[in-house]
Amino acid sequence: MAVVGVRGGLSVDHLVNAGQGARFDELGGPGLFATLGARLVAGTHVRLFARIPDDEPRFGKLFDEVGVDTSSCVHVPQAIRLWILNSPQGRRIVATSNGPVELEGPESATPEEEAPIPLIGEIDGLLDSAPTGGAGGGRGDSALGGFSAAGGVARVAVDPHQLWLQAEGMAYLGRVTPRGGLVLPSRVQLGLIDSDPVVAARSIHERFGLDVVARLDRDGLVVICEDGEWSVRDPDVRVLETTGAGDSSAGAILAAWAAGADLPVAAAYGASVARLVLSDWGHAGLLTDPLTEPFPTITITRKQRP
Repeated sequence: MAVVGVRGGLSVDHLVNAGQGARFDELGGPGLFATLGARLVAGTHVRLFARIPDDEPRFGKLFDEVGVDTSSCVHVPQAIRLWILNSPQGRRIVATSNGPVELEGPESATPEEEAPIPLIGEIDGLLDSAPTGGAGGGRGDSALGGFSAAGGVARVAVDPHQLWLQAEGMAYLGRVTPRGGLVLPSRVQLGLIDSDPVVAARSIHERFGLDVVARLDRDGLVVICEDGEWSVRDPDVRVLETTGAGDSSAGAILAAWAAGADLPVAAAYGASVARLVLSDWGHAGLLTDPLTEPFPTITITRKQRP
């Protein structure tokens, strides 16, 4: 069994989709979605590193029900509460209480730095969601913290912090991703580097020697690593609501990769989990049995490098 860690925030969300209605007080946040995505890779034990709010006992109840280890979490008095607004014009995240958030948009903002949750114990892989730019003194320090690897070498994947990437450019990725690590940027994040997201992903790989799985929503995923370049697509995905798709797919990619899958197959697990979360509101689509393999209709195609 692979033991993987997820370090990410939790929030309580009001979800509004133009033309489709709304859901209020939904459990959410990168930590929640990535954790539930990781557990959907069969044979994975997930350890969460997060701040669990005491005013929302539903988090603890849910994690207990699905078997997530929260012994490394710390408790805080209140939850971060967000409005997440989706329309054909884009996505907006608005905080209704104090706390660091990211915005899905081109606006400039000053990133806030928050002390990362300490990483304790042995794990085979870590997904570090939105690590801050100044937490470590050298390359990868903020991602690695103090954990040790159960098998000697842990695999670390970084889901970038959009505001720090916007503020510092690709140097931010070099600082928070350890050598041999994996970067999991979204289309919006890659757009901060180059107008063509695939060109941006290649630039990350070429500059730092890091593997990249670019999450390009409607265009699937693109894997760029030393072994080549692949496109991973899901022709059967049906979208009801998009919140958490990127985070849950990142968790599944990390879990499959930490268990020994090659990156294209790990990306196919990510696409499978994305299909599940996109099929329902909030995290409801993720409350199902783990997958022993990616969905069979997901395609993996090797691409010709330019």
